[in-house]
Amino acid sequence: MGLISQIGAALFPSATAAPAVRKPVFQLQFGNASADDWAKALVGFSIESGFAPWVDAAEVYIASEQGPTSAPKDAGSISAGYDDASSQVVFTGQVESVRYGIDGLTRVSASNGAASLSRLRLNQGYEQSSAADIVNDLAQKASVDTDSIKDGGSYPAYAIDDRRTGWQHIAALARNNGLFAYFSSAGKLNFTSVEEGQPVQTFSYGQDILAIQLTSAVASAGQTTVVGEGAAGSNGSDAWSWLLKDASSVKSQSGQGDPGKLVSEGSLRSSDGSQNAADSIAAALSAETMSGWLLSSGAPAVTVGSTIAIAGAPQDALNGTCIVQRVKHRFAKNSGFLTLMHFTKSGAGAGGAAGGLLSAVKGLL
Repeated sequence: MGLISQIGAALFPSATAAPAVRKPVFQLQFGNASADDWAKALVGFSIESGFAPWVDAAEVYIASEQGPTSAPKDAGSISAGYDDASSQVVFTGQVESVRYGIDGLTRVSASNGAASLSRLRLNQGYEQSSAADIVNDLAQKASVDTDSIKDGGSYPAYAIDDRRTGWQHIAALARNNGLFAYFSSAGKLNFTSVEEGQPVQTFSYGQDILAIQLTSAVASAGQTTVVGEGAAGSNGSDAWSWLLKDASSVKSQSGQGDPGKLVSEGSLRSSDGSQNAADSIAAALSAETMSGWLLSSGAPAVTVGSTIAIAGAPQDALNGTCIVQRVKHRFAKNSGFLTLMHFTKSGAGAGGAAGGLLSAVKGLL
């Protein structure tokens, strides 16, 4: 019995396998070599994506002797699916490095615009700009294509410094505005809200769930206090540089309980800005109290920020809708096509399933 079968038997002793076999199919191409050449040489791949400041990464393994040639900066994409359904693009980016060895494999590492923004370090300031203005400017400087970019808050003044990368600055802007930054499977930057919507796929107990775990935990922090600087707001946007004897006008709180979390953010120059940041950080801390992971047969429809549904699990806490925070697609000839999803779930109650097997499951991916 293989490791996947052992895990399934340990977690779901009464479950029966789905009465169908699906053949996974893939299309990939980087550089000038044809998609057919890549398909013939493909040994396996791994793709992992997540919200900023996570840097998306793809690793492709090809047979050296018959493999196509590739070089850093070659653009390309990877699609995945099954022979009884259409394939979907799961990654778009460019080659970061190529590693050759005498083991018969060539390893091609690729990333998307997250890597370009992670290499971007600037020292510059913005005045009277929205969060979207700043994000769009950073994206342009990194030659990154954009998709959905929400306005976010207004900043009388905002300083970018090279102690943090452009991607880290965008992650901070997203946090302070209740938004999320991530790259779509088409390789475009999104700076937008993420909410539960129509599930892209429902995962059912005894059918396509190989392993699952949900953790209900105490929040790492309770009440969040955010303190800004400057007097923009009631004193007008031009007063952003004023020094305040009393910071209460740019001090905001959200959430409740201990321990408290104090955040000092110099870019927040008004009470509205500090309140939005406090609400966003408190909401993120609350979401982390119900989180988990799910391992399934390959699910190319699942992307970062998408909604999935879990149904039929024997513990009610495991069922419901969830938002995907990070996703990893992996194909290997010895284990097949698998998808590992990390998610957050709304609701109350404790749950979990055979947490001791988590390390074994991660070993598969």
